[in-house]
Amino acid sequence: MKKFAIVIISILLIAGLVACGGKGDSGQVSETSKASEASKASEASEASEASEAGDSATEKNPYNLDFESTEFQDMSVDKKASLKTLEETAMEWLEGDTMFVGTKFADYTYEDFAEHIGVDATMYCYDDQAPGRRYIWEAEDDIGSWFAITLKERGGVWVLAESMSFFRE
Repeated sequence: MKKFAIVIISILLIAGLVACGGKGDSGQVSETSKASEASKASEASEASEASEAGDSATEKNPYNLDFESTEFQDMSVDKKASLKTLEETAMEWLEGDTMFVGTKFADYTYEDFAEHIGVDATMYCYDDQAPGRRYIWEAEDDIGSWFAITLKERGGVWVLAESMSFFRE
């Protein structure tokens, strides 16, 4: 009888250990799966943030310009400003000036010009001679006539330094 009791107790102990060991493993699996789920959620959140940052970058650079390239890059080639608008911008809005450091126009940005002219520039290039960012608007009714601005960085913002224009008579 003692042997029988010892065998039963041993079986109960082994069953108890197996049951407890199984619970420990499932607890570890549960914790591992929770960590995995948290990691996936974190990655999804980071991907979402990266997507939002990408959207913001796209908004700031919709033409995917290489701002350091000295090659001409097309921007808004389908929508161009009228010759009259470009002449008005150069002669009246900027009062015929071409150099703007220290003037009331010195804080104008590309966005100010695009808004005033009504369309984005036709092309862009980095002018390593000036140096600065150059935006050029071609006239829709006379491709030989154009208006351009050069922006220089000041305090982390690209602002107006000079303008150039050519209008055929």
